[in-house]
Amino acid sequence: MTQHADIVVIGGGPIGLAFALAASIKGRSIIVLEANTGAASDTRTLALAQGSRLILERLGVWSKSLLATDITTIHVTQRGGFGQTVIHAADCNTPALGYTLSYRTLLNALSERAAHSELQVFDGAQVQHISTTNQFGAVTYLRAGTEHTITAKLIVMADGGRSPIALPGIEIKTKDYGQIALLARVSTDRPHANIAYERFTPIGPIALLPVGAEFGLVWTVSPEEAKRIATLDDCTYLAEFQAAFGDYAGNFHGLNSRFQFPLRLRYATPTTSQRTVLIGNAAQALHPVAGQGFNLGLRDAEQLAQLLSAIPLGGDCGDSSTLLRYRRSRLPDTRLGIFFTDGLVRSFSNDNPLIRTGRGLGLAALQLAPFARKRLAERMMFGMAS
Repeated sequence: MTQHADIVVIGGGPIGLAFALAASIKGRSIIVLEANTGAASDTRTLALAQGSRLILERLGVWSKSLLATDITTIHVTQRGGFGQTVIHAADCNTPALGYTLSYRTLLNALSERAAHSELQVFDGAQVQHISTTNQFGAVTYLRAGTEHTITAKLIVMADGGRSPIALPGIEIKTKDYGQIALLARVSTDRPHANIAYERFTPIGPIALLPVGAEFGLVWTVSPEEAKRIATLDDCTYLAEFQAAFGDYAGNFHGLNSRFQFPLRLRYATPTTSQRTVLIGNAAQALHPVAGQGFNLGLRDAEQLAQLLSAIPLGGDCGDSSTLLRYRRSRLPDTRLGIFFTDGLVRSFSNDNPLIRTGRGLGLAALQLAPFARKRLAERMMFGMAS
């Protein structure tokens, strides 16, 4: 069975749905293909910048029901060295520097919004093949054992880079950091006061993000250490984490939702091909240091939707000139985001005494420069190219 749409979005996660909702105007047909079925089982915590909240507000999905936790202060230190930087929301004239919320909660809110729109969302749709011509693209997928084909003017890949389908003219580059991120929820003996902590260690960064009454933990370790720590009981795990992090946030006493995954930089070059564009983690998946990846993807979605909004109904929303404009518009933000996060990992994930001293001087200098702290916060909230 063959269908036709103006736009096909492959991936019904938060980035794919956010794009589809932003690009949806009366009379434009958009079909979203999502491989999973049923309620989201992803238990991750998302770190959203203030700019991402504004995007979600424009989509009509930001509300108290999301149960987002404000981040009003960011506290940055390095283990084994001097220097620290503290950034406050009040210094930047903003109510919060960012927010944390459940991936599942955000996805459910976007899905509910999509259900009350003109979007068509097909879950359980396993994409088998993608082809393009100068006039249109075609996506073949399996759903409930039946093969379907959709033709469209534009194919948007928002599947997080999970698709094994190679796209002509697009090269996927990767860099393995040789690090594992340990994720968990932890409690301490004092309130978090809406402070997010970033602590750099010779092995890799540690982040603590306020989530409800707890902290979301991201602890970077070597693959060998990850295997060893996975065998520890909760009390020993917390004792070792306390030793690595220190007592800035208090004494840790509760632990749950332990999980781990390898850390890699992955990005597409370029991010567009004939009738096809990659957004979100399909275009670039960053190291989680500084929490930039999801926010970068959400800006991808909004920028592409804004460009398409200028194309009248019935116009060609997937022509080469439109995709070129999109690619050029996103390149500065994407490049700087990759450079910023990769540079942090390379600069802080070592124990060279000279570099450690330089890091300490840099953190101390930043603490003494209010304008520089504000400028850094603005770039983290609204994009590296802002």
